[in-house]
This record gives sequence, structure tokens and C-alpha cells, in this order.
Amino acid sequence: MELELRRQTVPSCETILEETAEQPVECDALLPDYCPDIRRILKCTLTPVPMSKSITAGRLEAEGLAALHVLYISAGGEPARCEYKVPFTRTLELHGEAEEPILTVEMRPGPVTCRAVNQRRLEIRGSVVISASAVSCRRQQILESSGDKTIQLRMTEQKGTRLSGCFDREQRLAATTVLEGSAAPLARVLRCDAAVSRREEKWADGKLTITGEVLAAACCIDQNGGWQTAECTLPFRLTADCPDAADAEFDIRCAALMPTAEPVQDADGEYRALEWGVTVAAEGKLYRPYAMTCCTDGYSTRYRTACKEKTLQTIELVSLCRETETHRETLPLPEASGEVAALWVGVEGCTAAPDGDGLLAEGRLGLTLLTRMGDGEYYSFDRTVAVQHRMPAEGDCRWEAGLECRSCRWEQVGNELELTCELAWQGAVCRTGRLAALEELTVDETAPKEDRLPRGLYIYMAEEGESLWEIARRYNTSEARIREDNGEMGECCPAGPLLIPV
Repeated sequence: MELELRRQTVPSCETILEETAEQPVECDALLPDYCPDIRRILKCTLTPVPMSKSITAGRLEAEGLAALHVLYISAGGEPARCEYKVPFTRTLELHGEAEEPILTVEMRPGPVTCRAVNQRRLEIRGSVVISASAVSCRRQQILESSGDKTIQLRMTEQKGTRLSGCFDREQRLAATTVLEGSAAPLARVLRCDAAVSRREEKWADGKLTITGEVLAAACCIDQNGGWQTAECTLPFRLTADCPDAADAEFDIRCAALMPTAEPVQDADGEYRALEWGVTVAAEGKLYRPYAMTCCTDGYSTRYRTACKEKTLQTIELVSLCRETETHRETLPLPEASGEVAALWVGVEGCTAAPDGDGLLAEGRLGLTLLTRMGDGEYYSFDRTVAVQHRMPAEGDCRWEAGLECRSCRWEQVGNELELTCELAWQGAVCRTGRLAALEELTVDETAPKEDRLPRGLYIYMAEEGESLWEIARRYNTSEARIREDNGEMGECCPAGPLLIPV
């Protein structure tokens, strides 16, 4: 039987990769010529820097750099540093065909150890934890309507939001600052860190503009052997073409990568200036509202019918988290410690899981304290600070939680450290759903329905809330004909008698 079936093309999001893997990082290196000999290792840190991500031959390939920073005591008894960059590539197998894929790759530092083989050689072993996901945005065909009056289709309106695109942007920032006042000339920089301290987004005329500031901080030793901390604020502006995003929601994450600070000469020829450099990277996902009508069931009033279903996966945006808070904590210092010379903080991880009537994100801040002990020697101590944030959410939701530490201030009071961190929680709270839609419907003209009733008007005693669709199907008629004889009603029937025309 030639059916007059019309079809429509609809998008469907399918997760084809969601995996976390540990990538080993190894480095056997010599000290650069300008670095003094090693007497004792203080601290080695590993900072992963995402470089690129792509899909080739059914695999996701993520490339990155492991930035290794080694702080040590030199043969002369002073703190010194050296840095290395180790490239790496990780390949992950996809579990489906990638069509207009939306890729997410997050990297965080794993454990790292550093050993001085001799005064000029280092052996570093560590790892990077890579969390990757890929969503395939497919176009699929499903039934839309039928021109045959003997074919009944059950239509369902589906509304929500759809993950519909992503973008990446980078900008290298640079600036030169001069030390204020009568500060002593600088000898070397021991550490440079940076974070996005402010950010705003605005969409207009088909473009998304992201503006903000990066706050960079450097811990330096001057030529008198003293410690100095310098800061620099670098503004940035990134744009992305988003021509059809007037009604879209944007989940944007920004990061300050590969910060550097090097002493340079000022106008008087003294090393009282710093030359700064940092890369700001923005990654965004677009969520667009949608409304579509899907056919979820069908039958013929005359012949036996076979239906073929197709499962559509939907991603509904419930909310976007863009919240900041101030976290204060008092930490005890190690016994016999003297002055805290420097402190560095980094986000070691962030996970979110259902908790009661909402979602709870738990993050970890890793602190490194460089202190001068009673014997006059410098030592490094690690501390972990646990932080939490709750998001309200109903039903089966998932939070792609992210945590940034935008600034950190500290003050030593006796044998305690008073810590103040400005934290930013972010990420999309989404609900994943599945909808079974009809892809095909066929009828067998050689198999007429045996339960067809003679033409006439029947009385049916409906129960409260009974499905009108199921009643129409049972009597081999249509919902429209039942409504013609009984008045307008919804998908469910009121209790009482119904006139069923057949």
C-alpha cells in the first residue's frame, strides 16, 4: 500500500565519548646554563596546558603541554627555579560516528615527583588527568504527518534547549610594569601565576564579545636577597561569530595559560621593571531553545501496522551557574616555622554529584607554602583546602561544574595563616532525555484487522484519566472523530460515557 507519509529532519545529540584517562609525563633534563647548581629540591609543580583537540578516523586526539616548574635551593643556599615544557598527545576511541561533534577536553594535574640525579640533572615523573567528552549532533529523519485518513499518528510537542555549537578563542597578552617606590632591583622571578579576575559577555550583531581582565602575580627575589611580590592587570577582548544566537545561552569558561614574568631594565638601566606575558583562552558552548512536533506512535484503522522507532537524545539546559564567593580559612603552620615567604594556590579538581534535592560540587585547592624555618633554611609545605557549592536542581540532572580561584590573599598571624580566596563556580546544569519517535510505518493490506467493529456509534464508559489515544486505537477510529461527537478534551478523558464513532 502506497502511504502518503511526510517526513521531517530533526537534530539529535548523542554522547559518543565520555572518558577520563591518566597521561604519563616524563622528563629527564639538565639545568640551563644560567641556573645555579642544585643542593635540595623544594617543590615541583605540573600545570597542564591544553593545546588542541581534533577527531580523526574515529578517534579523539588531545594535545597539550605539561609545564613543569621546579623550585630548589641552590648550592649557595638561595631559592632558585627552572622550568620545562613537555608535549604530550592522548588518543581516545569514539563509540559512534561523529557528526558536527562538540568536543570538551579538560586537563588537571596528577601526582608529580622530582629527583635530583646530580647537581645539574633532574628526573621528573608525573601525570595529567584528561577528562574528555564528545557529543555528535546528528540530523535524523522521522515521520511528520500522513495524508491518508486511515493512518492515525500520535503527535507530541517537544520543547527545551539543545546543545548546538561550541567555539575556542585565544589571545596572547603582554605588558611591562615598573616597580613602585624605592624597591630594590630584581635578581630573578621564582614564580609567576595568573587568573581571570573579571569577565563579561555580550552578544550583538551576530558576534559574541568576551571582555575581562587577567590578574598576574610574580614572586621575586631582589638583589639585596629580599622578597618582593609584583602584580599586573592585563585587559583582554575576544570575539566569536555567532550569527544565529540571539536567543541562545552561553556556557563560557576562560583560563589564563602559560604566564611569564621576566625582569627587564627600566629607564635608569636598573632591573626594576617586569615584562609580562600570558595567554587567555575562552571555550564556549551554545544552548538554543527549540520546539518540535514528533510522531511517537501510529496505526492503521483498517490493516495491521508495523512501526519502526528511532530514539532521539535531548539535552535540556536547566540552569547556568555563574556564581562567585569569598572563601576564608585559617590554617595552622608547621611547628618551628618562621616567616612565610611565598604562597601559591591552584585548583586540583572539581566534581559534582546529586545530593538531596540538588547538586553538590566539591573542589580542592592545593596550597604550596614556602617558609623559612628556625634554622634559617627554606622548606616547602603542601596543604589541601576543601570547598563546596550547592546548586538547586530537580530530577535527574548533571552539573558540568568548574571552579576557578580568581585571587588569593594571605596574612601570617603568629603560627597561623589567614587565607582569603575569591572563587568562581560555573558550568551548565543539564538534563538528558530520550524520546522514541517513529522513523517508519508500514501496513499489510493482506492482513485486515480482525477486531474491526461494524460501522456505527458506540458508547464507552471511560475512567478518569484514561488515554484518548488508546481508546481510539482500540475502536479503530481517530481521536478527532471522538472529539467531534464529545467536545474538546485533552489527551486524557473525563470519567463517564463517551460516544465512539466507528
